[in-house]
Amino acid sequence: MGDNDEIDINSLVEKYEQMRGFGKKIYFDADEFAALADYFHSIERHEEADEIVNQGLIIHPENQELLVLQVKSLVYSEQYEEAYAFLNDLGYDDDVDMKLLMIECLLNLGKGEEADKIIAKTLQDDELDEDYYFFITEVGFLFNDVDNFERAIHFLEESLKIEEANPDVLIDLAYAYEMQSNFDKAIEYNNKLLDIDPYSFDGWVNIGKLYSMNSRYDKAIDAFDFALTINENDFPTLKMKALSLYLNDNVEEAIRIFENCILETPDDESLYESLIEGYEAMEQYDRVMRLLDRKEEKFGSKGIMLRRALVYAAQEKFPIAEALFKLVPEEDKDTLDYYMLEGELAFYHDDLLASEMAFMKASLVSPDDEMVIDRLANVSVAREKFEQAAEYLEQLLKIDPDFPTAKSRLAFIRFEIGAKEPFDEIMKQFSDEELYELLTQITNVDDIELSALDREKILVRLNEARENRVLFKNIKY
Repeated sequence: MGDNDEIDINSLVEKYEQMRGFGKKIYFDADEFAALADYFHSIERHEEADEIVNQGLIIHPENQELLVLQVKSLVYSEQYEEAYAFLNDLGYDDDVDMKLLMIECLLNLGKGEEADKIIAKTLQDDELDEDYYFFITEVGFLFNDVDNFERAIHFLEESLKIEEANPDVLIDLAYAYEMQSNFDKAIEYNNKLLDIDPYSFDGWVNIGKLYSMNSRYDKAIDAFDFALTINENDFPTLKMKALSLYLNDNVEEAIRIFENCILETPDDESLYESLIEGYEAMEQYDRVMRLLDRKEEKFGSKGIMLRRALVYAAQEKFPIAEALFKLVPEEDKDTLDYYMLEGELAFYHDDLLASEMAFMKASLVSPDDEMVIDRLANVSVAREKFEQAAEYLEQLLKIDPDFPTAKSRLAFIRFEIGAKEPFDEIMKQFSDEELYELLTQITNVDDIELSALDREKILVRLNEARENRVLFKNIKY
């Protein structure tokens, strides 16, 4: 490879622009052509960079650096078949950059085994020494680019053993672990980035997102707050902070932030949706309706009729909800909200089969939606399909172990459909406080002092309730 470090790129670009401006024939050394092409690629003028490479190859047809740049242009434009054929014709065995380009082509063409052979052969090359770190790092990046996160992690962690403070490697490792839903490791690597640059706005935003995805909302809020001290008016970050507050049950503060964001960015439709969800969570339905009016005025009527009907259903004003449901336009049907409302209305009319069918359609639209699974469990109980209800509740608890009443409902169902052992098994998942709350709920006793009953005594009382068949009697579905 040529060494472009000693070339005065500013003077070279000025000379190139003058020659073009006067229509003069352009002649440069191969290194100068390569330096110019690199420069124009760096400022996103890729077509001009390609033209420079082509001109350079007319004068220097055997120059390796220009040939590499020509292949890079094909790869950059995702012309992998053409680049693959070019490399095979050209030969790539003696140059690390060429090998990496071939590996990139093979990975993107689905020829992973061929890529692995080149990687293995290169790593066995005794002459690789000075390029070893560069090679394994770039291979790690390439595996990340094709979503092979396990292989990416292997090479990037090997890279860190040589240079532990490479920000690009840390960023890609955090990303790879995030894509594998290993948020703890992603957070670990993002923290190492912040050790390098404690005032990185992007670093604090990223770790806030990771904490939020890991359900560590307090830490997420702290991270977003730190990011906002660096850039206090960054509205995407404010929105993420508000969402974390919402998920952390601080709905009022989340709503305050969303309202302020709407004042500053009134054309952001997603803010209206977030506010609507917040008002619904607080059961402030009048505010929901007013906000729907504002949204309709600004963004049009799509989805508005259906949302109004859902609000009335949430207030158990089913006749009004049903009247609006009949007016929902065709374009808003076959959606999650449409099927959810259809299921609720059928349940209201005691048409359990139709209700179940509607919620099943909703589950096809959104398979892991907690509210859909919750409704399917309720319908299954109403139809006395207890085994099916138990399966839904177990699925719900895998998605959200803290979903309200899910554990207690599963406990009741387990008792109904089996022996004492399954009931005892689900009881083990309850904290002492949760057991106490369950006992007061099913026995309608309000004056029991938790301090007066230890865990064993609470379990005895619950088992008595089980034996007396009162578990379903007082539970509300």
